[in-house]
Amino acid sequence: MNNHLEAVLKEKRSLRQRLLKPMCQENLPIESVYHRYVVHLLEMAVTFIEKLETHLETIRNIPHLDANLKKMSKALAKMNILVTETEELAENILKWREQQKEVSSCIPQILAEENDLHKHGIITPSLPFTSKVHV
Repeated sequence: MNNHLEAVLKEKRSLRQRLLKPMCQENLPIESVYHRYVVHLLEMAVTFIEKLETHLETIRNIPHLDANLKKMSKALAKMNILVTETEELAENILKWREQQKEVSSCIPQILAEENDLHKHGIITPSLPFTSKVHV
Protein backbone atom coordinates (compact mmCIF):
# COMPACT_ATOMS: atom_id res chain seq x y z
CA MET A 1 0.00 0.00 0.00
CA ASN A 2 2.77 2.42 0.94
CA ASN A 3 4.74 1.66 -2.24
CA HIS A 4 1.64 2.31 -4.30
CA LEU A 5 1.11 5.72 -2.63
CA GLU A 6 4.74 6.64 -3.21
CA ALA A 7 4.38 5.71 -6.88
CA VAL A 8 1.24 7.85 -7.13
CA LEU A 9 3.07 10.79 -5.56
CA LYS A 10 5.98 10.41 -7.97
CA GLU A 11 3.71 10.24 -10.98
CA LYS A 12 1.29 12.96 -9.89
CA ARG A 13 1.79 15.15 -12.96
CA SER A 14 1.34 12.32 -15.44
CA LEU A 15 -1.66 11.07 -13.46
CA ARG A 16 -3.33 14.48 -13.66
CA GLN A 17 -2.68 14.68 -17.39
CA ARG A 18 -4.10 11.19 -17.90
CA LEU A 19 -7.20 12.10 -15.89
CA LEU A 20 -7.74 15.24 -17.96
CA LYS A 21 -7.36 13.47 -21.34
CA PRO A 22 -10.31 11.68 -22.84
CA MET A 23 -9.62 7.97 -22.98
CA CYS A 24 -10.67 7.33 -26.57
CA GLN A 25 -10.34 10.82 -28.06
CA GLU A 26 -14.07 10.66 -28.82
CA ASN A 27 -17.36 10.44 -27.00
CA LEU A 28 -18.26 7.22 -25.33
CA PRO A 29 -21.77 6.05 -26.07
CA ILE A 30 -23.75 5.66 -22.85
CA GLU A 31 -27.30 4.46 -22.74
CA SER A 32 -29.77 7.08 -21.56
CA VAL A 33 -30.77 4.91 -18.59
CA TYR A 34 -27.29 5.46 -17.11
CA HIS A 35 -26.96 9.20 -17.78
CA ARG A 36 -27.88 10.24 -14.23
CA TYR A 37 -25.28 7.84 -12.83
CA VAL A 38 -22.64 9.22 -15.17
CA VAL A 39 -23.46 12.77 -14.04
CA HIS A 40 -23.05 11.70 -10.42
CA LEU A 41 -19.83 9.87 -11.25
CA LEU A 42 -18.40 12.96 -12.99
CA GLU A 43 -19.30 15.13 -9.99
CA MET A 44 -17.47 12.69 -7.74
CA ALA A 45 -14.44 12.68 -10.09
CA VAL A 46 -14.29 16.49 -10.13
CA THR A 47 -14.53 16.60 -6.34
CA PHE A 48 -11.77 14.00 -6.05
CA ILE A 49 -9.47 15.93 -8.40
CA GLU A 50 -10.17 19.17 -6.51
CA LYS A 51 -9.28 17.52 -3.19
CA LEU A 52 -6.35 15.50 -4.54
CA GLU A 53 -3.72 18.02 -3.45
CA THR A 54 -5.13 18.14 0.07
CA HIS A 55 -5.15 14.35 0.30
CA LEU A 56 -1.59 14.15 -0.98
CA GLU A 57 -0.48 16.73 1.59
CA THR A 58 -2.14 14.66 4.31
CA ILE A 59 -0.23 11.59 3.15
CA ARG A 60 3.04 13.55 3.14
CA ASN A 61 2.41 14.64 6.75
CA ILE A 62 1.93 11.11 8.09
CA PRO A 63 5.62 10.71 9.11
CA HIS A 64 5.39 13.92 11.16
CA LEU A 65 2.34 12.85 13.17
CA ASP A 66 4.34 11.63 16.19
CA ALA A 67 6.20 14.92 16.55
CA ASN A 68 2.97 16.89 16.13
CA LEU A 69 1.20 14.74 18.73
CA LYS A 70 4.04 15.34 21.21
CA LYS A 71 3.81 19.08 20.61
CA MET A 72 0.06 18.97 21.12
CA SER A 73 0.47 16.98 24.35
CA LYS A 74 2.96 19.53 25.69
CA ALA A 75 0.65 22.39 24.72
CA LEU A 76 -2.26 20.65 26.43
CA ALA A 77 -0.23 20.15 29.60
CA LYS A 78 0.73 23.85 29.62
CA MET A 79 -2.90 24.78 29.06
CA ASN A 80 -3.97 22.61 32.00
CA ILE A 81 -1.42 24.34 34.22
CA LEU A 82 -2.72 27.74 33.12
CA VAL A 83 -6.30 26.67 33.80
CA THR A 84 -5.34 25.54 37.30
CA GLU A 85 -3.54 28.82 37.99
CA THR A 86 -6.50 30.79 36.66
CA GLU A 87 -8.88 28.87 38.90
CA GLU A 88 -6.65 29.57 41.91
CA LEU A 89 -6.54 33.26 41.03
CA ALA A 90 -10.31 33.35 40.69
CA GLU A 91 -10.68 31.75 44.12
CA ASN A 92 -8.25 34.27 45.62
CA ILE A 93 -10.14 37.15 44.03
CA LEU A 94 -13.43 35.87 45.43
CA LYS A 95 -11.87 35.52 48.90
CA TRP A 96 -10.42 39.02 48.65
CA ARG A 97 -13.81 40.36 47.57
CA GLU A 98 -15.49 38.74 50.59
CA GLN A 99 -12.84 40.20 52.91
CA GLN A 100 -13.37 43.63 51.38
CA LYS A 101 -17.12 43.33 51.96
CA GLU A 102 -16.50 42.40 55.60
CA VAL A 103 -14.13 45.32 56.07
CA SER A 104 -16.52 47.69 54.30
CA SER A 105 -19.40 46.57 56.48
CA CYS A 106 -17.31 47.15 59.65
CA ILE A 107 -16.16 50.69 58.74
CA PRO A 108 -19.43 52.49 59.70
CA GLN A 109 -19.47 50.67 63.05
CA ILE A 110 -15.81 51.56 63.75
CA LEU A 111 -16.43 55.20 62.80
CA ALA A 112 -19.50 55.34 65.06
CA GLU A 113 -17.55 53.88 67.99
CA GLU A 114 -14.66 56.26 67.41
CA ASN A 115 -17.09 59.15 67.22
CA ASP A 116 -18.62 58.12 70.56
CA LEU A 117 -15.17 57.92 72.16
CA HIS A 118 -14.34 61.41 70.88
CA LYS A 119 -17.60 62.75 72.30
CA HIS A 120 -16.79 61.40 75.76
CA GLY A 121 -13.22 62.70 75.54
CA ILE A 122 -11.60 59.32 75.83
CA ILE A 123 -9.63 59.68 72.56
CA THR A 124 -8.27 62.90 71.20
CA PRO A 125 -8.62 63.16 67.46
CA SER A 126 -5.43 62.61 65.58
CA LEU A 127 -4.59 64.59 62.54
CA PRO A 128 -4.79 62.61 59.35
CA PHE A 129 -1.77 62.44 57.08
CA THR A 130 0.73 63.33 59.78
CA SER A 131 4.30 62.46 59.04
CA LYS A 132 6.92 61.27 61.48
CA VAL A 133 9.76 62.56 59.34
CA HIS A 134 12.13 64.87 61.23
CA VAL A 135 13.64 67.72 59.27
